[in-house]
Amino acid sequence: MVTKTINAMNRCKKCIDSRKSFVLQGGAGSGKTESLKELLLYIKTEHPKARVICITHTNAAVDEIVGRVGEQYLISTIHSFLYGLIGHYKKNIKSVISELFFVPEMVRAEQLKEQKEADYKKMEHEKYKRAYEKYASNLYRICKENTEKVTGKREYDKEPEGYNEFLNKKIRLLNGKIMDIIDGKEYSAIYYNQTKFDGLNDLSYGHDGLLVLFHLLFEKYPLLGKIISDKYDYIFIDEYQDTQKEVLCDILTLSQTYGVAIGLFGDNMQSIYDEGIDDLDIFINDGTLEPILKQDNFRCSYEVLDVINSLRLDGLNQNVALKKLDNGIYENEADRHGFVKVMYSLVDSKPSAFSSPEEKREYQSVINEALLEAKKFADDSKVLILTNKAIAEKNGFQQLYKVFDDRYADVKDRIEKYLCSIQALDVADLCNLFLAKDYNLLIQLVRKGGYIIHNANDKKQLYDIMHKIVSSKDLSIKSVIKIACSKKLIKQTETYKNIIERNFNFLEQLKSDNFYEKFKKQYLSGKNTFNKMKDSLELSSKEEFEDYESRWKKERFITEFFSDELKFSEVLNYTRYLNEETEYITMHKTKGTSIPSVIVVMEEYFWSEYDFSLIYSPFTEGKAKKRNDSQKLIYVACSRAKNNLICIRVLMKGELNNFLNIFPNAELFKDYTEKGDCI
Repeated sequence: MVTKTINAMNRCKKCIDSRKSFVLQGGAGSGKTESLKELLLYIKTEHPKARVICITHTNAAVDEIVGRVGEQYLISTIHSFLYGLIGHYKKNIKSVISELFFVPEMVRAEQLKEQKEADYKKMEHEKYKRAYEKYASNLYRICKENTEKVTGKREYDKEPEGYNEFLNKKIRLLNGKIMDIIDGKEYSAIYYNQTKFDGLNDLSYGHDGLLVLFHLLFEKYPLLGKIISDKYDYIFIDEYQDTQKEVLCDILTLSQTYGVAIGLFGDNMQSIYDEGIDDLDIFINDGTLEPILKQDNFRCSYEVLDVINSLRLDGLNQNVALKKLDNGIYENEADRHGFVKVMYSLVDSKPSAFSSPEEKREYQSVINEALLEAKKFADDSKVLILTNKAIAEKNGFQQLYKVFDDRYADVKDRIEKYLCSIQALDVADLCNLFLAKDYNLLIQLVRKGGYIIHNANDKKQLYDIMHKIVSSKDLSIKSVIKIACSKKLIKQTETYKNIIERNFNFLEQLKSDNFYEKFKKQYLSGKNTFNKMKDSLELSSKEEFEDYESRWKKERFITEFFSDELKFSEVLNYTRYLNEETEYITMHKTKGTSIPSVIVVMEEYFWSEYDFSLIYSPFTEGKAKKRNDSQKLIYVACSRAKNNLICIRVLMKGELNNFLNIFPNAELFKDYTEKGDCI
């Protein structure tokens, strides 16, 4: 166990001595960040004149590394590092900043040989709709102009190329106007606004915009690569899989072109978001990177490790490594044993996103029964799960969830993105700092919003405002954002202003649409499908029905979200869920700490991007990405378990044999099929 660690570290040190770039790949709990710290100390001793930058992803990680290795080297977040490189080159930034604001043109995809014509046409029209909606949104945001409704599928299918080109002409005209706005501003006005959003009116860029701008400048100005290579001999990147793929590829070219030694530390199995790099094979195969596997696991029990090793897609096989405790004594093997239990229930069928509420409640009751049984074996466990209605109810954000669930299929991503766009999460961050009594950081953030503190009375007023927000159960989301903006706790973004304006104009347009009012009346009376409504209202097609239904859902969403009934306390409860302060926590957290006992609910809850059955089903070429994404997510969830792991799954009988091939020791909890028990 110790030998493997030494071998991996010796290989890393040889790479450092010879200025060879490498990637240290290790699973969850392998101590990759500790290895990074040790290697920094090695450089400090053996290569004292070397110039080193260490890039990580959070300020907390920066503080942790600085605490171990000191301040001799620059330890920085990715955003601070990139801003330090390009922030002062405003004239150059102006030459590429238009890419942050340009609307992308519609590009028709090639039809795959095995793809059905109907599926291809549907996919292309959906893509056209998204492109059109993005155009319409930006047209209003920039020019305050509205456009006609998007062409329905039936008409689009008659002449897709013509409609695409007509849309692209409009997009090119709009992009020309965007370019005129940018050309009319001085390059000296450009600045990094340190928010999540870019601003055209004030020509500012946010966190994601900074990454895009760096990549564009790196491509356009080769001198930037030379500047970086002149500053650093070694560049270390912690959790490389979370680095935007274009930026990571740019940095790796420094090794190829200038001989800068790049050290990457991470785990491709923990890359569960699309922004990160898929794999490093191209850089390994061409000799840019030396692959080094770290097989230790200092976190999981022997039993948990057997499970997560079987879930890996790259063949890395971790072994238990005994760690040194705070008292200086090493663990013994008995300390690293726990248990694993895989439980399944059998049903005749599972509901879809379009099933009735009764069917969905029945399905949830099956999961709940299994959860109750699982908790008997580990009553102090955390339950890792995909966000769903039942979890929203348990964690106190059920109304917030319902508002999104009534309109969208992909609820979780929609909630987080929308709350971010209207700055509700910004206010929640302030509230959480207030509740944690981290007043220094709170003051730093509100000062960015424009809140001025000259004396103790200003601090007292800030305390009173924050106390009112966090203690009130009656304040709505709408009213809290209004308070935060008016009191200058946050600076109102262009994105927020445009959302509010577009919502208002959308509702005003509906009021003058007589046909919509008739549709809405029919729809609310129970005629809520095309077949039910087509005889009582003159509808030309199913697509037209769906278009008006979409307007109704949007009207309801706007009205309910910005009503006095949707309370800000639900936003705070939602952030507590995301921050793992509740019994039920999200699977989507790759940097979470270890948890003694974990129950993983292997259920999709109608999320379209995951299908956990693919983990144990025969391989299908067309579903390779979804299979990999699903398996990675389950790996991340299971690897959080320190001692004990329980996985539960609801199966249909046809899945059972495949499931048992992957989980041979799985136990049947309950049979709900016709030949089994009744629900």
